[in-house]
Amino acid sequence: MIHRPSEFKPLDCLVTAGAIEEDLRRLASDLTEAQFHAPGSEGGWSVAYCVEHLVLAGRAFLAKWDLALKEVATHQLYSNGPFPYAWWQRTILRVLEPPYSVKTKTTRAFMPYTRRSINETTSHFWDMHRELVRRIEVSAPANARRARVQSPFVPWIWYPLGFSFDLALTHERRHLWQAWQVRQQFQNPKR
Repeated sequence: MIHRPSEFKPLDCLVTAGAIEEDLRRLASDLTEAQFHAPGSEGGWSVAYCVEHLVLAGRAFLAKWDLALKEVATHQLYSNGPFPYAWWQRTILRVLEPPYSVKTKTTRAFMPYTRRSINETTSHFWDMHRELVRRIEVSAPANARRARVQSPFVPWIWYPLGFSFDLALTHERRHLWQAWQVRQQFQNPKR
């Protein structure tokens, strides 16, 4: 699902979050535990590691969103919008959207390393994702451009609140797409 937002719209984010949840359900269905944990045929992360990475990144974002939403309430940063994205923000979202052309290495804090069952891994994702959805809902009356969120990846970078939600959702789509690439090797094994 290609999603290239040009402005922050909470309802669009909620629809996208629902589509991501459905995508993960389809991705994890019918996989054995061995397949779920198998790395790609050309190396890289397994389906499990892709999902765990999303949980780690999502949890880091949750803490940053909580701080931003507290600032919204403290400083009465409310507005009905619109909250259009600058050209560079639209460019970032476009470049990160799968199939992506730019690869980056993650930092140690977001490196997946545990081996949990499919049910446990996806349960951790659902728990984190429900909290993401709750913060999007709570942010609806906020001035999504003036409220700022510190990047959980690069501490000296700050994003507008609305952009941070679309960035997180794009990040999730990126790694679910990566996980689908791994899953396809089980459906179409090379001979």
